[in-house]
Amino acid sequence: MSSSLYTLIIDIGTGSVKMLVGYELSAKPVILHTMQSEYFPLISQDTLVNPEKTLEVIHTMYNDMKIHFGHGFDQIQVVIPPMQLDVYHGEKRTNTVDQNGIIHPMDIQNVHSMFSKEIVGTGLTQVCIVPVSYQIDGDKSSTNPPLGEVTQNIVLQAYVQYIQSEFFAQITQLFKQLNIPVKRYILDCQGIADMLESQYQEYPHTYVMIDHGAQLTHLNLISKHKLIRSIALENGSEQLTQLISFRFQLEINDARHIKEVFGYEKREQVFDGIIYQKEGVAIKQSQLNEVIEEYYKLFVDEVNSRLKHYEVDKLINDLTDMPLIIVGGGSNLIGLKALLGEVGQHQGVDKPYIKTVGARRIQLLSSLGGLRFAHRYKVIEDDVRHHVRLERESNDPKRRFTNYEDE
Repeated sequence: MSSSLYTLIIDIGTGSVKMLVGYELSAKPVILHTMQSEYFPLISQDTLVNPEKTLEVIHTMYNDMKIHFGHGFDQIQVVIPPMQLDVYHGEKRTNTVDQNGIIHPMDIQNVHSMFSKEIVGTGLTQVCIVPVSYQIDGDKSSTNPPLGEVTQNIVLQAYVQYIQSEFFAQITQLFKQLNIPVKRYILDCQGIADMLESQYQEYPHTYVMIDHGAQLTHLNLISKHKLIRSIALENGSEQLTQLISFRFQLEINDARHIKEVFGYEKREQVFDGIIYQKEGVAIKQSQLNEVIEEYYKLFVDEVNSRLKHYEVDKLINDLTDMPLIIVGGGSNLIGLKALLGEVGQHQGVDKPYIKTVGARRIQLLSSLGGLRFAHRYKVIEDDVRHHVRLERESNDPKRRFTNYEDE
C-alpha cells in the first residue's frame, strides 16, 4: 500500500506519546500499527515539563515506526490537548476558480485560508479550522467539503480554535527540530467528537466531554459535535496513583500497577482476597475500592463545582444538567463507569467504545479521533507554518468573528 493512502497520527497527551498508522474504509478506521510510550509528567501547568525528554521519545518512536513500515510518511497529523482554548465563530465567502463553477480542492483551501488572516487575540495561536457548514448556490449546504458540486460562490461557516501560543510553540518546535513535516494539528477532543458523531448516532449533539488524562482533566463543552469550550483541572489519574501510594506506603510504580490491574471491583462473584502482598504490606480489593471511591467522590465534586460556575452560551444555562461522557487514559480504570454512576449526577456518565479494525483500546481514542478528523477533511491544508502570533484589535463593531468568551 502506498504511504500516501494512510496517515500517521502522533498523539501528545499529559502522560504519554502515542503513534498510530491507519486509514479509513467506509468511514471506519482501519489500524495498521500503534505504539505508546508513557512517562510522568509530560505536560503540566500549560507547558511541556521536559521538552528534551519529549523530543527523545518522539524521535525514537518515529524512527521505530519508519523501520516497521520501511519508509517515511507523507500524511502526518499531530493531536494535542486544548491548552487555554479560545474558540471563535465566523463566516467567509469566495468564488469558485473553475470557469464552469465546479468545486475543486483549491476552492476549499482558499475559503479556509481566509480564516487564518484574522487577528483575534493576545497570546493565542490558531490551531484548527472546524467547518460547520459549506453553503453553495441553490441553498444547498453540506457539513463536508462539497467537492464536484457546481456553484459560483462558497460560504463557509466554521469554528476557529486557538490555544496558548507558548505551549503551541513548544510543540511545533519539537517537530521542527526533528524535521518531521506536520500537515495539521488537531485538538484531541475535537477529533473524539468527530469520531462519536460518526459512530454513535444515539449520542446527543451537545454534551460535556470529560477528558481524564494522567496529569490534567479537561472539561469540554461539545456543541453540535464541535468543541467550543474547555477548562482544565490540575487533577488527573496520576493523583489517584499518588493517593494509593501514600495510603498504603507503596512505591509509585507498585501503586500504579495495582490501580491499572485491579481497579474498582465490587461484583459479588469476585472474591475479596489479597491483591498485593510485599514486605509486610497486604492489600485487599475492598481496601483499594475505598481509596478509589474516596478519590472519585472528590473528583466529581470538583467537576460539578467547575461546571456549575462556568459561564456558557445564553441558550445553555446549566452544564451540570447535560450528558457527561468520559474519555482519556484515566477513564480506562476498571469499574470507573459504574463508580461514577454511583457518585455522579442523576444523568450518569457514559464511556464510549469505538468500532475499529485493528485497535479497540480506549487509550487510543484521541488518536482514532485524529484519524477520523484527518480523513474527513483530507483536502484541507491547515499549514500552521503560515500562522502568526495574534494580537487583539481594538473593539471594532465590524469584527467578523464572534468570541464565545465575550458573550
